[in-house]
Amino acid sequence: MMLSKHGGFVQGYNIQIACARRQLLLAIEVQDNPSDMTALVPMVNKTQVNRLAAGIEQPILLWLADSGYASTSAFEALADLPLLVSVTSEAHQAGFEAKRESPRGGQHEMAARLATPLGRQQYRQRSALVEPGFAQLFQRFGRRLNYRGHDSVDTEIKLLGAVHNLSKLFDHRARTRS
Repeated sequence: MMLSKHGGFVQGYNIQIACARRQLLLAIEVQDNPSDMTALVPMVNKTQVNRLAAGIEQPILLWLADSGYASTSAFEALADLPLLVSVTSEAHQAGFEAKRESPRGGQHEMAARLATPLGRQQYRQRSALVEPGFAQLFQRFGRRLNYRGHDSVDTEIKLLGAVHNLSKLFDHRARTRS
């Protein structure tokens, strides 16, 4: 049971995705915790494993995550990566008018990175990468799954992610042939 966005509870899972340009999924994972705060390190690790398994040796040049993923322990664990995670008002960090919030202890370095013109410019890319990826998955497959239980749901979600990526590949090939 997870807390619903609209109040109450829902029987479900929290789906995490890591996207590249054009919403190609680099990783898709099922989490039974409604908070994203503990998901950043496992998602980065899973994305790295998938990247290497696919034979892609070039490192990911920039990691972007919203404020739900902000945690001092994740920042420490991922200190060697080019990482930008919102730690205050996401709208403000993207360069839009919004109420300014203060970063929590241990997150001031990340806030300073995001406060630079380059940090703001780079962070603006996040919503164009991840949010359409979720929208496309929900539009294509809906929000309901056919199976129950963590392992079955995880398998179904990974299959849907693979179909999503194959669809992107087929669309790209069709456009490049024209």
